[in-house]
Amino acid sequence: MPLPRLAFLLPCLVGAAGLFAARWAGDGTPGFYLATVITALVYAAAWWFMGSRDAFAGPRRAQEIGRGIVVGALLAALFVAGAVVVSRIPALAEPVDQLLSTVDRGGWGPTLFVLVINGIGEELIYRDAVPRQLRARGLVTRTAAVAAVSVSLYCLVTVAMGVPLLILAAAVVGAVAHFEVVRSERLYSPIALHLTWSIGMLFILPLFF
Repeated sequence: MPLPRLAFLLPCLVGAAGLFAARWAGDGTPGFYLATVITALVYAAAWWFMGSRDAFAGPRRAQEIGRGIVVGALLAALFVAGAVVVSRIPALAEPVDQLLSTVDRGGWGPTLFVLVINGIGEELIYRDAVPRQLRARGLVTRTAAVAAVSVSLYCLVTVAMGVPLLILAAAVVGAVAHFEVVRSERLYSPIALHLTWSIGMLFILPLFF
């Protein structure tokens, strides 16, 4: 049975609801981790039905992962430089500080775990499943337009976190990760990029907030 034309929006809506529920439950609480894990599981299941296993096929996997790590580290350095400025603006710094307190309340292990699985889930959906569905259903076909729609959806979902700087991060990381997908037609580099950037933020940003 074929999927409805706009079925690819369902995991996006669930993702937004999951992120909102996580923040509503409170950073570092059991509800926060539960909502985040459920969101990642929904992303993985949706990709299984809407994405392509070819995203993990092909040679030079180590090279792609290495490239993603390098690009992710460069993005992390860029955001750390921006953090010096942002930390002096209370309206922007306070939501980030609250999010970073997740580690203090819930511990490094659970926080790192949900960070990794959710990061992978986001790449599966917004860099593979959504773009493929847009093309397959003839909704958007031009590469630039597919990128714009996919990244825009990613940013809209990120709004649910209630952290303005995360929306900017979603736009920047999402755009670079999408470029990596277009370049390699696989997800090794985007996932490595995303995880390198997010783990770097987890460990480095607390030094500034």
